[in-house]
Amino acid sequence: MKRRGVEAWAVFFLATVLHAQLSVPQLGFARFADGSVHAIQGVAANLIVSPRAVATANRASFSNAGGLTAKNGLIQLWDASGKQLASYQSDEALPLVNIDSSLQTAIAWLPSSHVLLTWDGTTLVARPLDDAGFEGTVTFVRLESAAIAQFFLVQANSKVAKASVSLPSGRLISSDILPGPHGVLFVQSGWILSQSDEGLVAEMPDGYRQTISLLRNPLLTGDLTIERMSTDWLHVSSQATGASWAIFLSGTKLNVSVMPHTSKGVAR
Repeated sequence: MKRRGVEAWAVFFLATVLHAQLSVPQLGFARFADGSVHAIQGVAANLIVSPRAVATANRASFSNAGGLTAKNGLIQLWDASGKQLASYQSDEALPLVNIDSSLQTAIAWLPSSHVLLTWDGTTLVARPLDDAGFEGTVTFVRLESAAIAQFFLVQANSKVAKASVSLPSGRLISSDILPGPHGVLFVQSGWILSQSDEGLVAEMPDGYRQTISLLRNPLLTGDLTIERMSTDWLHVSSQATGASWAIFLSGTKLNVSVMPHTSKGVAR
């Protein structure tokens, strides 16, 4: 990214944060279907999408501490003020990126090169992994701790396996089939979200489940993209229908709001 682009991101990031502190709460940042990343403000059921994009990306994940974006193989880590902390140029078209909370939870998976990126406080460290024992396609990755990375894989029968990998050795520790979820999933605040015919199913490790009803449309099955827009908020979008939602999910609290299109401004 050119220096001017970095400065524009930082200035707008600070401006939106200041505006949020003075008036409308800022919920996070969401990436839309055209790749544009916008600040999201407001409260549940009354969301505002900033008309000005702060960046463009093929993949994005944000927490309250910062964000991880990927565009054309360039992976960048940002702090909460919009300052770029690190970057890594890869040949990966669509890497998996995730940041759960603090900057230390930032992680990116580059499947074609079998490399995992983590943040050591100074740079994005490339860790070669032995993924020969993986059975299925990795659809989500997160750091369980500083020493263990978790990979969630969808198998041919749509069952989901969770693989734990030791860091920094890069070796597989364990791999287990999850009894409940099927298909592509997302992990948020202890919940596991998986897709169903009616939208999303949110399940806790103890088996407690909630159905998150979205549009009742068969096109949504397997079509949803989930990205984190802040620590407690997720952006869920349908490529087939163009619809998208903001989901607050933290602890036992769950709330779903329709996300307005960037040209419309406010969701009702």
